[in-house]
Amino acid sequence: MLPFQGNGGEHDIGYMADGIAEDIIYGLSNTKWLSVIAKGSSFQFRDDTLGTRVIGNALGARYIVSGTLMRNGGQIRLNTSLADASNGRLVWSQRFDRDLVDIFNLRDQIGAEIVSILDKEVDRAEQARTFQVPWESLETWQLVRRGRWHMNRRTRGDTEMALEFFQKAYREDPNSSAVLNELAWWYFWRAWLRFGDSDDLNKVEQFARKALLMDSLDARPHAHLGAVDIMRGEPRSAVDHLEEAIHINPSFAFARSAMGSAQLLLGNAASAIPFFLDTERLSPFDLYRFHNLGELTAAYSFVENWPAAIAAADRSLNLSPGYFYARFLKIGALMRSGRPEQARREMAIFATRHPDFSEERVRWIPFTDKTANEFLVANFQLAK
Repeated sequence: MLPFQGNGGEHDIGYMADGIAEDIIYGLSNTKWLSVIAKGSSFQFRDDTLGTRVIGNALGARYIVSGTLMRNGGQIRLNTSLADASNGRLVWSQRFDRDLVDIFNLRDQIGAEIVSILDKEVDRAEQARTFQVPWESLETWQLVRRGRWHMNRRTRGDTEMALEFFQKAYREDPNSSAVLNELAWWYFWRAWLRFGDSDDLNKVEQFARKALLMDSLDARPHAHLGAVDIMRGEPRSAVDHLEEAIHINPSFAFARSAMGSAQLLLGNAASAIPFFLDTERLSPFDLYRFHNLGELTAAYSFVENWPAAIAAADRSLNLSPGYFYARFLKIGALMRSGRPEQARREMAIFATRHPDFSEERVRWIPFTDKTANEFLVANFQLAK
Protein backbone atom coordinates (compact mmCIF):
# COMPACT_ATOMS: atom_id res chain seq x y z
CA MET A 1 0.00 0.00 0.00
CA LEU A 2 1.79 3.14 -1.23
CA PRO A 3 1.03 6.53 0.34
CA PHE A 4 -1.62 8.45 -1.54
CA GLN A 5 -0.40 11.52 -3.40
CA GLY A 6 -2.03 14.73 -2.13
CA ASN A 7 -3.24 17.34 -4.60
CA GLY A 8 -5.44 20.40 -4.40
CA GLY A 9 -3.30 23.06 -2.71
CA GLU A 10 -4.63 22.47 0.82
CA HIS A 11 -1.84 22.22 3.42
CA ASP A 12 -3.57 19.43 5.36
CA ILE A 13 -4.38 17.19 2.38
CA GLY A 14 -1.13 15.24 2.84
CA TYR A 15 -2.06 14.33 6.41
CA MET A 16 -5.49 13.16 5.30
CA ALA A 17 -3.99 11.12 2.44
CA ASP A 18 -1.55 9.38 4.80
CA GLY A 19 -4.32 8.77 7.32
CA ILE A 20 -6.54 6.98 4.81
CA ALA A 21 -3.61 4.90 3.54
CA GLU A 22 -2.73 3.91 7.13
CA ASP A 23 -6.36 2.90 7.76
CA ILE A 24 -6.25 0.69 4.66
CA ILE A 25 -2.99 -0.98 5.77
CA TYR A 26 -4.52 -1.64 9.20
CA GLY A 27 -7.72 -3.00 7.69
CA LEU A 28 -5.92 -5.24 5.19
CA SER A 29 -3.73 -6.62 7.98
CA ASN A 30 -6.94 -7.85 9.64
CA THR A 31 -7.82 -9.78 6.49
CA LYS A 32 -5.92 -12.89 7.45
CA TRP A 33 -5.30 -14.41 4.04
CA LEU A 34 -3.51 -11.26 2.81
CA SER A 35 0.08 -10.42 3.69
CA VAL A 36 0.59 -6.66 3.76
CA ILE A 37 3.90 -4.81 3.61
CA ALA A 38 4.39 -2.64 6.69
CA LYS A 39 3.94 1.11 6.38
CA GLY A 40 7.58 1.75 7.34
CA SER A 41 8.67 0.00 4.14
CA SER A 42 5.99 0.91 1.63
CA PHE A 43 5.81 4.61 2.62
CA GLN A 44 9.42 5.06 1.51
CA PHE A 45 8.09 5.02 -2.06
CA ARG A 46 6.30 8.35 -2.04
CA ASP A 47 7.58 8.99 -5.54
CA ASP A 48 5.77 6.35 -7.62
CA THR A 49 7.56 7.33 -10.86
CA LEU A 50 9.73 4.22 -10.45
CA GLY A 51 6.82 2.18 -11.73
CA THR A 52 4.80 -0.73 -10.41
CA ARG A 53 7.25 -3.49 -11.34
CA VAL A 54 10.30 -1.84 -9.76
CA ILE A 55 8.44 -1.01 -6.53
CA GLY A 56 6.87 -4.47 -6.39
CA ASN A 57 10.28 -6.16 -6.77
CA ALA A 58 11.86 -3.89 -4.16
CA LEU A 59 9.13 -4.61 -1.61
CA GLY A 60 8.50 -8.24 -2.56
CA ALA A 61 4.84 -7.41 -3.20
CA ARG A 62 2.65 -9.05 -5.82
CA TYR A 63 0.09 -6.21 -5.86
CA ILE A 64 0.48 -2.45 -5.46
CA VAL A 65 -2.25 -0.05 -4.31
CA SER A 66 -1.76 3.64 -5.11
CA GLY A 67 -3.81 6.75 -5.70
CA THR A 68 -4.31 10.48 -5.36
CA LEU A 69 -6.41 12.55 -2.97
CA MET A 70 -7.77 15.96 -3.95
CA ARG A 71 -9.71 18.47 -1.88
CA ASN A 72 -11.99 21.07 -3.39
CA GLY A 73 -13.73 23.20 -0.80
CA GLY A 74 -16.10 20.98 1.15
CA GLN A 75 -15.47 17.85 -0.93
CA ILE A 76 -12.68 15.35 -1.43
CA ARG A 77 -12.01 13.03 -4.36
CA LEU A 78 -9.92 9.89 -3.97
CA ASN A 79 -8.74 8.05 -7.07
CA THR A 80 -7.23 4.69 -6.22
CA SER A 81 -6.07 1.65 -8.15
CA LEU A 82 -4.75 -1.88 -7.72
CA ALA A 83 -2.03 -3.13 -10.08
CA ASP A 84 -0.34 -6.49 -10.58
CA ALA A 85 3.35 -5.84 -9.89
CA SER A 86 4.48 -8.82 -12.00
CA ASN A 87 3.23 -7.35 -15.27
CA GLY A 88 2.03 -3.81 -14.48
CA ARG A 89 -1.55 -4.72 -15.41
CA LEU A 90 -4.31 -2.62 -13.84
CA VAL A 91 -6.57 -4.97 -11.87
CA TRP A 92 -9.04 -2.45 -10.42
CA SER A 93 -9.58 1.29 -10.09
CA GLN A 94 -12.31 3.44 -8.58
CA ARG A 95 -13.08 7.04 -7.70
CA PHE A 96 -14.57 7.99 -4.34
CA ASP A 97 -16.29 11.39 -4.03
CA ARG A 98 -17.35 12.43 -0.54
CA ASP A 99 -18.53 15.53 1.31
CA LEU A 100 -15.96 16.62 3.87
CA VAL A 101 -18.03 16.89 7.05
CA ASP A 102 -16.43 14.78 9.80
CA ILE A 103 -12.90 13.98 8.68
CA PHE A 104 -12.39 11.09 11.11
CA ASN A 105 -15.65 9.32 10.25
CA LEU A 106 -14.92 9.97 6.58
CA ARG A 107 -11.50 8.34 6.90
CA ASP A 108 -13.01 5.28 8.56
CA GLN A 109 -15.77 4.99 5.98
CA ILE A 110 -13.55 5.31 2.90
CA GLY A 111 -10.84 3.12 4.40
CA ALA A 112 -13.28 0.32 5.28
CA GLU A 113 -14.88 0.49 1.84
CA ILE A 114 -11.56 0.18 0.04
CA VAL A 115 -10.38 -2.65 2.31
CA SER A 116 -13.48 -4.69 1.54
CA ILE A 117 -13.17 -4.09 -2.20
CA LEU A 118 -9.42 -4.85 -2.30
CA ASP A 119 -9.95 -8.08 -0.39
CA LYS A 120 -12.29 -9.35 -3.11
CA GLU A 121 -10.35 -7.94 -6.09
CA VAL A 122 -7.05 -9.49 -4.99
CA ASP A 123 -8.84 -12.78 -4.32
CA ARG A 124 -10.39 -12.67 -7.81
CA ALA A 125 -7.00 -11.98 -9.40
CA GLU A 126 -5.41 -14.82 -7.42
CA GLN A 127 -8.16 -17.21 -8.51
CA ALA A 128 -7.44 -16.38 -12.15
CA ARG A 129 -3.69 -16.80 -11.55
CA THR A 130 -4.15 -20.41 -10.40
CA PHE A 131 -5.39 -21.45 -13.85
CA GLN A 132 -1.83 -20.99 -15.10
CA VAL A 133 -0.79 -23.93 -12.88
CA PRO A 134 -1.64 -27.60 -13.64
CA TRP A 135 -4.01 -29.24 -11.14
CA GLU A 136 -1.41 -31.76 -9.94
CA SER A 137 1.09 -28.95 -9.19
CA LEU A 138 -1.23 -26.77 -7.13
CA GLU A 139 -0.10 -25.97 -3.59
CA THR A 140 -2.45 -25.48 -0.64
CA TRP A 141 -2.79 -21.73 -1.19
CA GLN A 142 -3.57 -22.25 -4.89
CA LEU A 143 -6.02 -25.06 -4.18
CA VAL A 144 -8.01 -22.69 -1.97
CA ARG A 145 -8.02 -20.01 -4.69
CA ARG A 146 -9.14 -22.49 -7.36
CA GLY A 147 -11.84 -23.84 -5.05
CA ARG A 148 -13.11 -20.31 -4.41
CA TRP A 149 -13.34 -19.70 -8.16
CA HIS A 150 -15.62 -22.69 -8.57
CA MET A 151 -17.58 -21.82 -5.42
CA ASN A 152 -18.30 -18.35 -6.76
CA ARG A 153 -19.94 -19.77 -9.89
CA ARG A 154 -22.76 -21.13 -7.67
CA THR A 155 -23.73 -24.04 -9.92
CA ARG A 156 -24.24 -27.51 -8.47
CA GLY A 157 -21.34 -28.93 -10.46
CA ASP A 158 -18.96 -26.12 -9.55
CA THR A 159 -19.90 -26.36 -5.89
CA GLU A 160 -18.98 -30.04 -5.87
CA MET A 161 -15.70 -29.26 -7.64
CA ALA A 162 -14.96 -26.58 -5.05
CA LEU A 163 -15.30 -29.18 -2.29
CA GLU A 164 -12.80 -31.44 -4.08
CA PHE A 165 -10.23 -28.63 -4.13
CA PHE A 166 -10.83 -27.77 -0.47
CA GLN A 167 -10.61 -31.42 0.60
CA LYS A 168 -7.34 -31.89 -1.31
CA ALA A 169 -5.98 -28.77 0.39
CA TYR A 170 -7.12 -30.16 3.76
CA ARG A 171 -5.30 -33.45 3.13
CA GLU A 172 -2.13 -31.51 2.36
CA ASP A 173 -2.43 -29.11 5.33
CA PRO A 174 -5.12 -30.05 7.88
CA ASN A 175 -4.05 -27.21 10.20
CA SER A 176 -4.34 -24.37 7.67
CA SER A 177 -6.83 -21.79 8.96
CA ALA A 178 -7.47 -20.71 5.35
CA VAL A 179 -8.50 -24.25 4.38
CA LEU A 180 -10.55 -24.75 7.53
CA ASN A 181 -12.45 -21.53 6.90
CA GLU A 182 -13.22 -22.48 3.30
CA LEU A 183 -14.59 -25.84 4.41
CA ALA A 184 -16.67 -24.11 7.10
CA TRP A 185 -18.08 -21.74 4.48
CA TRP A 186 -18.79 -24.60 2.03
CA TYR A 187 -20.82 -26.57 4.55
CA PHE A 188 -22.60 -23.43 5.77
CA TRP A 189 -23.69 -22.62 2.20
CA ARG A 190 -25.06 -26.15 1.76
CA ALA A 191 -26.79 -25.98 5.16
CA TRP A 192 -28.45 -22.71 4.08
CA LEU A 193 -29.69 -24.30 0.88
CA ARG A 194 -31.02 -27.23 2.91
CA PHE A 195 -32.79 -24.98 5.46
CA GLY A 196 -30.45 -25.67 8.35
CA ASP A 197 -29.32 -29.27 7.82
CA SER A 198 -27.98 -30.25 11.26
CA ASP A 199 -25.16 -32.49 9.97
CA ASP A 200 -23.80 -29.70 7.79
CA LEU A 201 -24.06 -27.18 10.63
CA ASN A 202 -22.13 -29.56 12.89
CA LYS A 203 -19.36 -29.66 10.28
CA VAL A 204 -19.32 -25.87 10.05
CA GLU A 205 -18.88 -25.67 13.81
CA GLN A 206 -16.17 -28.35 13.77
CA PHE A 207 -14.07 -26.60 11.11
CA ALA A 208 -14.66 -23.11 12.56
CA ARG A 209 -13.59 -24.12 16.06
CA LYS A 210 -10.44 -25.77 14.74
CA ALA A 211 -9.71 -22.63 12.70
CA LEU A 212 -10.00 -20.59 15.91
CA LEU A 213 -7.41 -22.85 17.56
CA MET A 214 -5.06 -22.14 14.66
CA ASP A 215 -5.66 -18.37 14.74
CA SER A 216 -7.85 -16.78 17.40
CA LEU A 217 -7.48 -13.35 15.75
CA ASP A 218 -9.13 -14.40 12.49
CA ALA A 219 -12.61 -12.90 12.14
CA ARG A 220 -13.91 -15.61 9.82
CA PRO A 221 -14.41 -18.51 12.29
CA HIS A 222 -16.15 -16.16 14.73
CA ALA A 223 -18.53 -15.14 11.93
CA HIS A 224 -19.11 -18.76 10.88
CA LEU A 225 -19.98 -19.73 14.46
CA GLY A 226 -22.39 -16.80 14.62
CA ALA A 227 -24.01 -17.91 11.37
CA VAL A 228 -24.41 -21.43 12.76
CA ASP A 229 -26.18 -20.04 15.83
CA ILE A 230 -28.50 -18.04 13.56
CA MET A 231 -29.42 -21.18 11.63
CA ARG A 232 -29.98 -23.06 14.88
CA GLY A 233 -32.35 -20.38 16.16
CA GLU A 234 -29.95 -18.99 18.77
CA PRO A 235 -29.55 -15.34 17.71
CA ARG A 236 -28.48 -14.06 21.15
CA SER A 237 -25.50 -16.40 21.13
CA ALA A 238 -24.84 -15.43 17.52
CA VAL A 239 -24.50 -11.76 18.51
CA ASP A 240 -21.54 -12.57 20.79
CA HIS A 241 -19.62 -14.32 18.01
CA LEU A 242 -20.45 -11.63 15.45
CA GLU A 243 -19.44 -8.78 17.75
CA GLU A 244 -16.05 -10.46 18.08
CA ALA A 245 -15.75 -10.86 14.30
CA ILE A 246 -16.60 -7.20 13.67
CA HIS A 247 -14.20 -6.09 16.43
CA ILE A 248 -11.36 -8.03 14.76
CA ASN A 249 -12.22 -6.92 11.23
CA PRO A 250 -14.62 -3.93 11.00
CA SER A 251 -14.60 -4.25 7.18
CA PHE A 252 -15.92 -7.83 7.21
CA ALA A 253 -19.16 -7.47 5.25
CA PHE A 254 -20.40 -11.02 5.89
CA ALA A 255 -20.17 -10.53 9.65
CA ARG A 256 -22.13 -7.27 9.44
CA SER A 257 -24.85 -8.87 7.32
CA ALA A 258 -25.06 -11.80 9.74
CA MET A 259 -25.33 -9.36 12.66
CA GLY A 260 -28.24 -7.72 10.88
CA SER A 261 -29.91 -11.13 10.52
CA ALA A 262 -29.37 -11.87 14.22
CA GLN A 263 -30.95 -8.54 15.20
CA LEU A 264 -33.83 -9.23 12.83
CA LEU A 265 -34.48 -12.62 14.43
CA LEU A 266 -34.43 -10.97 17.87
CA GLY A 267 -37.18 -8.58 16.73
CA ASN A 268 -34.92 -5.54 16.37
CA ALA A 269 -35.66 -4.66 12.74
CA ALA A 270 -34.77 -0.98 13.12
CA SER A 271 -31.39 -1.93 14.62
CA ALA A 272 -30.79 -4.48 11.85
CA ILE A 273 -31.18 -2.04 8.95
CA PRO A 274 -27.85 -0.17 9.50
CA PHE A 275 -25.94 -3.46 9.42
CA PHE A 276 -27.47 -4.41 6.07
CA LEU A 277 -26.78 -0.93 4.70
CA ASP A 278 -23.16 -1.14 5.92
CA THR A 279 -22.85 -4.43 4.07
CA GLU A 280 -24.13 -2.80 0.88
CA ARG A 281 -21.53 -0.06 1.23
CA LEU A 282 -18.65 -2.38 2.12
CA SER A 283 -19.37 -5.05 -0.47
CA PRO A 284 -21.35 -3.54 -3.36
CA PHE A 285 -20.40 -6.33 -5.80
CA ASP A 286 -20.63 -9.31 -3.47
CA LEU A 287 -21.80 -12.56 -5.09
CA TYR A 288 -24.14 -13.18 -2.16
CA ARG A 289 -25.48 -9.64 -2.10
CA PHE A 290 -28.93 -10.89 -3.15
CA HIS A 291 -29.26 -12.50 0.28
CA ASN A 292 -28.29 -9.34 2.18
CA LEU A 293 -30.85 -7.38 0.14
CA GLY A 294 -33.48 -10.00 0.92
CA GLU A 295 -32.80 -9.56 4.62
CA LEU A 296 -32.97 -5.79 4.17
CA THR A 297 -36.37 -6.28 2.49
CA ALA A 298 -37.59 -8.18 5.54
CA ALA A 299 -36.31 -5.48 7.91
CA TYR A 300 -38.10 -2.74 5.96
CA SER A 301 -41.25 -4.90 5.98
CA PHE A 302 -41.22 -5.14 9.76
CA VAL A 303 -40.91 -1.36 10.14
CA GLU A 304 -43.63 -1.07 7.45
CA ASN A 305 -41.53 1.02 5.09
CA TRP A 306 -43.16 -0.57 2.06
CA PRO A 307 -41.54 1.55 -0.71
CA ALA A 308 -38.08 0.75 0.67
CA ALA A 309 -39.00 -2.93 1.01
CA ILE A 310 -40.11 -3.11 -2.63
CA ALA A 311 -36.97 -1.31 -3.81
CA ALA A 312 -34.68 -3.65 -1.83
CA ALA A 313 -36.56 -6.70 -3.13
CA ASP A 314 -36.19 -5.49 -6.71
CA ARG A 315 -32.44 -5.10 -6.27
CA SER A 316 -32.21 -8.60 -4.80
CA LEU A 317 -34.21 -10.11 -7.65
CA ASN A 318 -32.12 -8.29 -10.25
CA LEU A 319 -29.14 -10.20 -8.89
CA SER A 320 -30.90 -13.53 -8.33
CA PRO A 321 -34.34 -13.76 -10.03
CA GLY A 322 -34.93 -17.18 -8.48
CA TYR A 323 -34.51 -16.08 -4.86
CA PHE A 324 -37.88 -17.04 -3.41
CA TYR A 325 -37.68 -14.96 -0.20
CA ALA A 326 -37.21 -11.59 -1.92
CA ARG A 327 -40.16 -12.17 -4.25
CA PHE A 328 -42.28 -13.53 -1.40
CA LEU A 329 -41.62 -10.37 0.62
CA LYS A 330 -42.15 -8.11 -2.38
CA ILE A 331 -45.62 -9.57 -2.97
CA GLY A 332 -46.61 -8.77 0.61
CA ALA A 333 -45.13 -5.28 0.41
CA LEU A 334 -47.02 -4.55 -2.82
CA MET A 335 -50.29 -5.64 -1.24
CA ARG A 336 -49.66 -3.49 1.84
CA SER A 337 -48.88 -0.58 -0.48
CA GLY A 338 -52.27 -0.85 -2.19
CA ARG A 339 -50.86 -2.22 -5.45
CA PRO A 340 -52.77 -5.50 -5.85
CA GLU A 341 -52.42 -5.79 -9.63
CA GLN A 342 -48.63 -5.66 -9.45
CA ALA A 343 -48.69 -8.07 -6.52
CA ARG A 344 -50.70 -10.62 -8.50
CA ARG A 345 -48.35 -10.34 -11.47
CA GLU A 346 -45.49 -11.09 -9.09
CA MET A 347 -47.53 -13.95 -7.64
CA ALA A 348 -47.86 -15.50 -11.11
CA ILE A 349 -44.07 -15.36 -11.53
CA PHE A 350 -43.63 -16.77 -8.04
CA ALA A 351 -45.94 -19.71 -8.73
CA THR A 352 -44.09 -20.52 -11.95
CA ARG A 353 -40.64 -20.36 -10.39
CA HIS A 354 -41.56 -22.06 -7.11
CA PRO A 355 -44.35 -24.58 -7.83
CA ASP A 356 -43.54 -26.61 -4.70
CA PHE A 357 -43.48 -23.62 -2.34
CA SER A 358 -44.98 -24.11 1.11
CA GLU A 359 -45.57 -21.36 3.64
CA GLU A 360 -43.82 -23.63 6.12
CA ARG A 361 -40.53 -22.48 4.54
CA VAL A 362 -41.21 -19.02 5.97
CA ARG A 363 -42.58 -20.35 9.24
CA TRP A 364 -39.27 -22.25 9.63
CA ILE A 365 -37.28 -18.98 9.88
CA PRO A 366 -36.15 -18.90 13.55
CA PHE A 367 -37.60 -15.58 14.72
CA THR A 368 -37.67 -15.54 18.52
CA ASP A 369 -41.22 -14.18 18.36
CA LYS A 370 -43.19 -16.41 15.99
CA THR A 371 -45.74 -13.67 15.35
CA ALA A 372 -43.06 -12.24 13.05
CA ASN A 373 -43.38 -15.30 10.81
CA GLU A 374 -47.16 -14.97 10.77
CA PHE A 375 -46.90 -11.27 9.91
CA LEU A 376 -44.88 -12.05 6.77
CA VAL A 377 -47.15 -14.95 5.80
CA ALA A 378 -50.27 -12.81 6.29
CA ASN A 379 -48.86 -10.11 3.98
CA PHE A 380 -48.25 -12.74 1.31
CA GLN A 381 -51.70 -14.29 1.72
CA LEU A 382 -53.38 -10.98 0.88
CA ALA A 383 -52.47 -11.60 -2.77
CA LYS A 384 -54.23 -14.97 -2.95
